[in-house]
Amino acid sequence: MKNNATCTIRSEEITIDVRICAALAANRGCEVYLAAIAPDMELTVITLDEAPDILPCFEEDDACLNLPNTSLLLCYNPAQVLKMGGKHYLTGPVILARTNMDGEVISLTIDEVYLFQKYLASHSITLMADDQKLPCICID
Repeated sequence: MKNNATCTIRSEEITIDVRICAALAANRGCEVYLAAIAPDMELTVITLDEAPDILPCFEEDDACLNLPNTSLLLCYNPAQVLKMGGKHYLTGPVILARTNMDGEVISLTIDEVYLFQKYLASHSITLMADDQKLPCICID
């Protein structure tokens, strides 16, 4: 009997779903895989073609933030940035991408998804307004 339970890989306090690992491990260079997360969506792996469905302005009007000491770009819609208390918070969907030396978007590796998880663990915050929770990523 096949077990369809969701498995995870844990390292310290970071958890990466096995489906993410499987998608990236199975890639033979045919697809470009990115990572995406949104207030109503868990971290997932998507293809380059799916990116505009999550972030409509992907590769058009979006802004990108370079994660420190990496070649990773955190892409977001600048209209979905909340400035409060002198800090900037991303309130909408975010796509994690990697580029090569020519500026072309290339596929992520599992190590890069892990780095992104670590970044999220240290920069994610939930803001409260009128008893409503707003999950955000602090980019300052």
